[in-house]
Amino acid sequence: MNTKFLQYIFKTFFQKLFILFYGNIKESEDLSLIDLKKIKLKNIYSDTSQEKYYVYEIEKGRIYTDAVENVAILKNNIIVPNISYQQIDGELKNSKFNKVLSAGTPRIKKKISGTVFSMIQGASGNNYFHFLFDIIPRIKMCEEVYNLKDVDYFYVPNDHDWQLKILNALGIKNDKIINSDRYRHIQADKILATDHPWYKKGKIQSEVMKIPSWTVFWLREKFLSMAKKFENSEKIFIDRSESNFKHCQLQNNDQIIEFLSSKGFKSYKVGQLNFYEQIYLFQNAKKIIGPHGAAFANVAFCDSKCKIIEILPEDHLNKGTQKICNILNLNYQRIVTPRLHYNKDKIGDMNFSIDDLNEVLEK
Repeated sequence: MNTKFLQYIFKTFFQKLFILFYGNIKESEDLSLIDLKKIKLKNIYSDTSQEKYYVYEIEKGRIYTDAVENVAILKNNIIVPNISYQQIDGELKNSKFNKVLSAGTPRIKKKISGTVFSMIQGASGNNYFHFLFDIIPRIKMCEEVYNLKDVDYFYVPNDHDWQLKILNALGIKNDKIINSDRYRHIQADKILATDHPWYKKGKIQSEVMKIPSWTVFWLREKFLSMAKKFENSEKIFIDRSESNFKHCQLQNNDQIIEFLSSKGFKSYKVGQLNFYEQIYLFQNAKKIIGPHGAAFANVAFCDSKCKIIEILPEDHLNKGTQKICNILNLNYQRIVTPRLHYNKDKIGDMNFSIDDLNEVLEK
């Protein structure tokens, strides 16, 4: 027997074992079987969609996530639509595509006494940009209906230091945080969840222009005053070479850093700054240039006079930075470069010539 076949046998055995423990998961259009309480929000509106926002309350429910593509919120072994999440091969699908319908909930269940607010959406919740614009705004949505002091636990994508800092800044202490990557299957006396603030269909990169204005202004309201001052430049280059991802990397990154240094810029590996320093850096910047990446989420904290220059490969559809800049009326320029084929001797999929860069800076 080969290794892959043995892994398949092992996986199938445990899936069937957990189905025996916890039962098969079903779909149902009869929501009375779920006993779902659905509360419409009256004071938060999207300026990009006609859909209303809701907060959902479920007594004695369960949550299961594979921490990648699927989140299933369950009651009486029925998957709850709208607040379950299934992003299959990068595309948002309805609940009939959720993996639990075929594989069950193959993790030991942790029982939680009290009320749990679910804020998870698979792997993308661990991206800084999506944590700020997909995950954290749900706090405001929840607060429209519930006092956060009455929420016993917050079920979040992970507990990285930067995530904890953001949650702590919102008054959520570490002992109230449940890491969904560690506890992938939980049951609680009461589960709260909300609609996604803007992602309703298709691929997330295509839908990012639907980020509503309220999310940006709420982030500014909550965090701008928390900026931590440090010695910084007003002209910054975002050095994305710290990223583990190969896309949106400049092959001539070092050359660009050297050239920009001669023009008074300072390069920053933004992920190495703490959350409060990132706010200060962008809040006080006059000009920002760099390859597309999660660090550009921080343009939400920029002053209206800031100039933003974002460099992307031609087949990269994401316009999240552009959307935030549009909301804040920032001076935004999008530079599109031909995507380069992989070269083992050069890291990156873009090359932006110094002559072209100089031309952009002189405009």
